[in-house]
Amino acid sequence: MFFSIIVPVHNGAEYLESSVKSALEQNQGFYHGEDPLYEIVIVENGSSDSTPQIADELAKNSPVRVIHKKAIGLYSARQAGIEAAKGEWIVALDSDDSLRPDALSKLYSAICKYREAGTEPDLIIYDAAGMRSAQKKLFKRSFTPDRVCTGEDIRIFKEKLCMDDSINSMWTKCISRRIAYLGKQELYLNYGEDLYQTAEYLDRAKAVVYFDEILYYYREGAVSLSSTYSELYLDNQKITWGKLDEMVNKWELFEYTDIINRRKALTCTIAVTKLIYSNMLIGQKKYKLSKLLSDEFYRTYHSYELPDWAPEESAFVRKLQMADDKGSALLINGTTRSIKNWVKRRLRKGSD
Repeated sequence: MFFSIIVPVHNGAEYLESSVKSALEQNQGFYHGEDPLYEIVIVENGSSDSTPQIADELAKNSPVRVIHKKAIGLYSARQAGIEAAKGEWIVALDSDDSLRPDALSKLYSAICKYREAGTEPDLIIYDAAGMRSAQKKLFKRSFTPDRVCTGEDIRIFKEKLCMDDSINSMWTKCISRRIAYLGKQELYLNYGEDLYQTAEYLDRAKAVVYFDEILYYYREGAVSLSSTYSELYLDNQKITWGKLDEMVNKWELFEYTDIINRRKALTCTIAVTKLIYSNMLIGQKKYKLSKLLSDEFYRTYHSYELPDWAPEESAFVRKLQMADDKGSALLINGTTRSIKNWVKRRLRKGSD
């Protein structure tokens, strides 16, 4: 088995079938010599919709396996899939996205080339595009394509991880089984798990390569964990930033402390944004906002300037965060927006 495509899913009934179909239709074919080229491992964890039944139906296709778990979180679900994988290489696929039809073919050819040259990497980072603009890369990356980086040369990837979010995503990585499984640990992590695992992989990798091809299609506008509010958001992010802080100390990249702190400030602003623009009742918002503003992590980092690349919405919300009467300013803005959205929905319904 050459590749294992890991698909963690929780309440993903709407898109799971189309996502897995994109993996089933990989045009490299089904065999690597006499062995299957790839398998698809769906890790269903604690879904309350029809996801378990859809997953089991998909498993009637021979390259698909399903692992059913309780609600263990995205990180642990992904790691459970990696632990069970039979492939030499791990490819990440989220349950609402898709792979380019020839993604495995491209990766297979590249890995065979590196292997023949004696330069096989542990980690391959490639590009992604939105489904609506399949030719436009989601991230700006300045790495030298096809250069296998070893030793101190891997530092450029570690620096990029400190600077912004452009190499965080698990779904732009093909990972050697040698480094992919991070061991058993009870870690419920739904937010920031990409950054957490990427930090570990860059620390473990002896060779990293940037493959300058769009191999993955991201579904824009899909409702996801990252677009809803949960108190777990900030708690999870604390764990993730703790992991990056640990690695920065190990890698001795202390010159990036300020930009990392600014990114932590953005995390605080995103938490506030999710909360005030959520559909919660005003009383709930007020209680949870008070709790959030008194959180130690929030109080430590929220006042740092945001990164230059922060979204306009975050820059606007941060101004409210810094107001003298910040609690009222944030709640009023959130309530005003909720009313406007309600009016728009009513108008649309009336015109139907």
